[in-house]
Amino acid sequence: MKKKFLLIFGIGLVLNSSCQKDKLYPVSQTQVTNDDNFLQFTTPERILAQVLGLYANLRSGAFLGGRYQVYNEIKADNWVNLSNNGVTNLATWNQSVTATTTEVQNLWTQAYRTINNCNLFIDGMAAKGGTVVTATQAANYVAEAKFIRALSYYSLLQLYARPYYDGNGSKPGLPLRLTGNAVYGNYDLARSTVDQVYTQILKDLNEAETGLPLTYADATTITTRAHRNTAIALKTRVYLTMQRYADVVTEANKIVGATIFNANAGSAPAGVNNALQADVTNVFKAPYNTAESIFSLPFITTETPGTQNQLGFYFYNNGTALNAEYYLNPQGVVADATWKAADKRRTFIQASTVAARRGFQFLGKYAQPSPYIDWAPV
Repeated sequence: MKKKFLLIFGIGLVLNSSCQKDKLYPVSQTQVTNDDNFLQFTTPERILAQVLGLYANLRSGAFLGGRYQVYNEIKADNWVNLSNNGVTNLATWNQSVTATTTEVQNLWTQAYRTINNCNLFIDGMAAKGGTVVTATQAANYVAEAKFIRALSYYSLLQLYARPYYDGNGSKPGLPLRLTGNAVYGNYDLARSTVDQVYTQILKDLNEAETGLPLTYADATTITTRAHRNTAIALKTRVYLTMQRYADVVTEANKIVGATIFNANAGSAPAGVNNALQADVTNVFKAPYNTAESIFSLPFITTETPGTQNQLGFYFYNNGTALNAEYYLNPQGVVADATWKAADKRRTFIQASTVAARRGFQFLGKYAQPSPYIDWAPV
């Protein structure tokens, strides 16, 4: 009897220990994982937190909040590298990247993390979230996820696939993942063609256009979360890349119509009244929410792009600091005789006052000093 009691007592201790151990590793109630009966989709607050989390994925300094924009800038011939620092995109600048280059792997990983979280969110809303929030909210949220997924795929195509015009989209594109992967494994997927990826991007954007809200209550949210015009604007860019110019005009007319070159007024019915600014430099100044600012990724002092990811870090030497990684090629666009002296964009060009860099010209478009919290326009 004593032995039986000790055995039962011992089993009880093991079971109790296991139960207590589970409490040490609680399941996140906001992270998109789609396990534990979709716990993350059980309240409106948790669902909204996930939506905002999708924007945070997109805003990562490894992706559209920093490095992606830097890569696209320095691949052109308008920049000269100053530091010869392999950490600050030297391989991209000198056109020597491979599949194993760190800057390639980091951006690819962050982009697909964003895509996967969008997929998980869409799956979770279909399975449970749609019954927790109103039908209108559900449609808005899913549309935001589809917009972010489309933008992520479009961004990857620009770096890691042939242009659409090369073979009319028949060349290898990207692995096209449309369902969430909530567990490790299941990573093998062949590349779809460029055309197949663009077709999905346009499908997502068309559905986002009908599901997104027309506007938001304040200027900051209008600029930092997708609304109807945001999806339309991205479609114009997609069609432009595909050289479908008639479609570019059709989509653009939904936003600005005949006032496309009017710097003072837009004409979008019942939506955000987007319009060009008389002074383009205002777009890149706080509070970053002009009528021309269709979609930007925001930063504050406690939420920055991260070290060596910031736009200002790469391009602006702040008058006296020695922190800029690239300066403007004196034989590039700054030497173009057709660039009019009265063009406001010329005010972004600033000459260094540092003796070691005297005569170098830097881009002052992202002018915030450290910690470099300029918003990233998309």
